[in-house]
Amino acid sequence: MSKTPIRRAGIEDARTIAEIHVAAWRETYAQMMPAETLAGLDVDEWAARWRKSLAAGAGDPAWAVFLALDEEGAAAGFAKCERQTSEKMAPLGYEGEFSSIYLLRRMQRRGAGRRLMAAMAGHLLASGCKSASVWMFRDALHARRFYEALGATPTGVEGVWEIYGLVLPDVAYGWRDIRALAQS
Repeated sequence: MSKTPIRRAGIEDARTIAEIHVAAWRETYAQMMPAETLAGLDVDEWAARWRKSLAAGAGDPAWAVFLALDEEGAAAGFAKCERQTSEKMAPLGYEGEFSSIYLLRRMQRRGAGRRLMAAMAGHLLASGCKSASVWMFRDALHARRFYEALGATPTGVEGVWEIYGLVLPDVAYGWRDIRALAQS
């Protein structure tokens, strides 16, 4: 396993994050979303959203985006964490949230996802969050296996994600204590 470099993202990385986000969706969700939906994703639109999100997140010390870099130093994945935003998860005691993690296929199964998760867990711990949750598509078995391998357990909480006119069932997993995750 390589020692994938991880660095904190800034507002100047908005377009890079958007490019990764769109490419990862096209790779990952090809079996879950219509091809025309994925083909219609607009990097410029997503870059504008990420610029706004990165600027807004600067006010919350628990909010952060991290980039995973490939062998040439180019960003090939990202992950975002923040204080809990889910009205379903907060009452269950989950203080933090892993709200995004996307890796380009060429970076998967090389330790980059584990390193991104560790970076986010360490950041949340430093911000006072001892537990965290993550949502994923119910039918994304690869994602469920990834989080389970990192110690997450199903919370029993389910929902739906409505996007681009689609309604996709999702499930929440959680860690009651993210200290071990921060060390992975």
